[in-house]
Amino acid sequence: MSQALEKNNIKIETDSLTSIATDYFDDSDPIHAGYAWFYRARTASNRDSVNEQAKNLLKAQEYSEKATDNKLRGLVYGDKGIMYKNQLQLDSSIHYFKLAYEAFIQINDYKNTALSLLRVGDIFLNLSKNDSVLKYYFLAEKIVDRSNDTLLISTVYRSLGSIYYRFKDYKLALNYYDKVPLTRVALYDSNKYYLIAKTYVQLNEIDSARKYLEEVTELQNMAPDYYELWKKIYEKRGNTQKYIFYANKVNLSIDSIYKKKLEISFAGLEKKYKYQSLQITNQSLTIKNKQRGLYLLVSLLMLSICIVLFLFWRLKVKKNEVEYQKDIANKKQELLEKEKENTAKEIENSALLERQLKLQNILLSNIKMHQTNTVKRPTVWREGSKDTIEKQYEAFYNELKTYVDMEFNNFTVRLKEKHLVLTENDIFISCLLIAEFETGMMATILNIQTDSMNKQRYRLRTKLKLPNSENLLDYLLHF
Repeated sequence: MSQALEKNNIKIETDSLTSIATDYFDDSDPIHAGYAWFYRARTASNRDSVNEQAKNLLKAQEYSEKATDNKLRGLVYGDKGIMYKNQLQLDSSIHYFKLAYEAFIQINDYKNTALSLLRVGDIFLNLSKNDSVLKYYFLAEKIVDRSNDTLLISTVYRSLGSIYYRFKDYKLALNYYDKVPLTRVALYDSNKYYLIAKTYVQLNEIDSARKYLEEVTELQNMAPDYYELWKKIYEKRGNTQKYIFYANKVNLSIDSIYKKKLEISFAGLEKKYKYQSLQITNQSLTIKNKQRGLYLLVSLLMLSICIVLFLFWRLKVKKNEVEYQKDIANKKQELLEKEKENTAKEIENSALLERQLKLQNILLSNIKMHQTNTVKRPTVWREGSKDTIEKQYEAFYNELKTYVDMEFNNFTVRLKEKHLVLTENDIFISCLLIAEFETGMMATILNIQTDSMNKQRYRLRTKLKLPNSENLLDYLLHF
């Protein structure tokens, strides 16, 4: 909100959003935190709260040094320069305006770069270092050539015109004033007309001066100078009545400006004075009427507070000791329960592992027996009845599958989940391969020819999408 209003030259004295933002953002987001504190400092400045402004600005600088945002750094340095200027610490002011210039020039922020240069020039103007003034004003002039910001252009050329007016080069001053564009901001345009009229008065071209003075519509703090110029014009014209009229206007406008400041200051002093007077009166009455009773009451109160605090401390210590002992007892009990639970689990796991090893050995023996029978008695798989072969086949497959799953971490389940296209026969062949059955033995078990077995192996490779360079058995063993 503050940023948007400042872009439109609207000053605000409070902004709840910036207060929320400074509470929300921290070191984890130094850029947003820095901007929040910066605009909080600006709102403090707008309501003339100098101490709060300085505090918030220092906080913004702390975050800006942690961030990598040159615009934030430039804005903070610029406002610090202004604060040092207001305190007449001109060397520090120049230092921070130059830091602001260096930050803005890195991001091609021509507006703020030019303003920083003008501010440095203004300080040198106060120090009467005219060569340095012109140097920085001319640098600002070069920058505004790349800008379409009429307010910025107006500020630069009015500054250049003013320095040549100071050098009494009125023609060159008018040349720069003519370059000042109209901004549609009454205060800026009125200041341009006033400066031109002021220059024409020095050239003794009174009619031209009157013409431009009549264009002025917005005065604000320029009012005393504006009326002073009218006074000079009528003095040159010998119009005593008008001269006196504008002389009074000058005094009234000066009084008006300082009266506002005095009212604000006096109101604060008056409140402070009344408060202090009332406080002193009350203290005097209390001392006179209740001095002894007050001393006694305070002493008893302090003693009572000390006793209560001591008892409270003793009670708290005892309570903490009891809680500590309970904590230790609970932790010991928890450890014992965990140890019992772990021991029971270890016993249970050992028994389960023993059973699994026994079962695995039985299955392994059965598989080895099937391997031997396949080699020595192939007719068992070929000449038996269909029911007998199917039962043998199913029993053998189940034993083999159980062995493989136990040995290779649920191999068949994982293989099915990854390769949905595989059939039970494909899974069986994969198990036979892992169990180290040779091609001929597998052909006997499946009651097919060796060539057919090779074709089934090839189809299995295709379903598994294995490249020619990868070994089928290696893939299955490491699956």
